[in-house]
Amino acid sequence: MSKKSRLLYFVMGLFTTLLLLPLLYALGVPSYADVLTAIFGDGSIIWATSFSLILLLLITIGMGKIIKR
Repeated sequence: MSKKSRLLYFVMGLFTTLLLLPLLYALGVPSYADVLTAIFGDGSIIWATSFSLILLLLITIGMGKIIKR
């Protein structure tokens, strides 16, 4: 994958996020912070952070496996 195509994918991802998040908010889909609060409660910062880091790690590993194919 060339440097130019990686930059293009990065920019496309940013624009998709900028367009998709307001649409989801307008449709009433809760934010990630609201979901974490609903699952773990207000005072559980350690569990919410651990869950988020594990989720991020799984996504990163999955993307790495997809890119290597």
